[in-house]
Amino acid sequence: MRFGSLIFRNVLRRKLRSSLTIFAVAIAVGSVVSLVGIANGFKETFMEFYQGVDIDMVVVRSGSQRRLTSTLDESLAQRIAALQGVKEAVGGLADVVSFPDVNLYVVPVSGLPTDTTVFDHFHVLDGQRIENGEKPQVMLGTTLADTLEKKVGESLEVVEEEPFEIVAIFESDNVLENGSMIISLPQLQRIMGREGQISGVSIVLEDGVTDQQKESITEAIHKMDTGLSVRTTRDHVESLSEIQVAVAMAWLTSTVAILIGSLGTLNTMFMSIQERTPEIGILKAIGWERHRIISMILGESILLSLMGGVVGTIAATLLVKLLTQMPAVNGLIQGKISPAILMQAFAVAAVVGLLGGLLPAISASRLAPTVALRQ
Repeated sequence: MRFGSLIFRNVLRRKLRSSLTIFAVAIAVGSVVSLVGIANGFKETFMEFYQGVDIDMVVVRSGSQRRLTSTLDESLAQRIAALQGVKEAVGGLADVVSFPDVNLYVVPVSGLPTDTTVFDHFHVLDGQRIENGEKPQVMLGTTLADTLEKKVGESLEVVEEEPFEIVAIFESDNVLENGSMIISLPQLQRIMGREGQISGVSIVLEDGVTDQQKESITEAIHKMDTGLSVRTTRDHVESLSEIQVAVAMAWLTSTVAILIGSLGTLNTMFMSIQERTPEIGILKAIGWERHRIISMILGESILLSLMGGVVGTIAATLLVKLLTQMPAVNGLIQGKISPAILMQAFAVAAVVGLLGGLLPAISASRLAPTVALRQ
């Protein structure tokens, strides 16, 4: 009876330690999937924001890593539009507003010329697009309209004591646009006190433009004014400080979680080796070589880590989907995790299992059979 109880306690102790390892690795993998996934999703959202309207190049003030701080003369867009190979040059102004009453603190606002073809990209669900840039009118993305509980014909204070008439509710394939608002360029310039200024120029090139022509267009734009930055859409998005900080912080936090997971696995495997010393002694006594012992311990460690990876991935995916439904971030981040992030997550799980099991495996392989059997 006492022998059976001892066996039961040992089995229970091993299962508990295995569960702790899985939990530690799940935290590490979950951090990578959720944090890095959200950061990369934020970047892809910005990328789709430009590519959805066929933007090929973006011009901002050099040194302005945040588009909100970039300042250009409004006439620059017209001069760029006159270049050969340029189909359209849209000068726009960007800002963010907040609505604390509904827990919205970062709502993108785009100021666009009323005659731009960019408006053709939006699917108007109700109302009609802005046609008169001199009137305080606003178009709301469907996500933002639902959160604010606003309809066409009602008014909205874009800024304090600045009521705008809601003329349209629109829908887009881009989550960022669905959570944003659009007003005419003159109106946004007025309320921001930036008359005659824009924050950037989005360029749509003619079909069939060669790389050499793109270089010629870039050189011509640089000659128009000093301190201009001309980048492709992807290069522009990757240079945004918001994106760089988000990705860096995500990996920094994930690295801490990975270290914690590795230490948890290391501790569990060392304790497991201590309990299984007689077993290891028997294996060595019957002829098992060192590399075979190491493979056994590492295999167990990596298997536990991969199990933790599965748990962490599922939990993180559900968490991200839950976060995207919160008003504070709804319309800013996507609730999907890319396959590349999932591959990185399982690679992290395997590395954690390898790092956490390597030292215990080497230690176990060095045990002398006589010493191990005495214990």
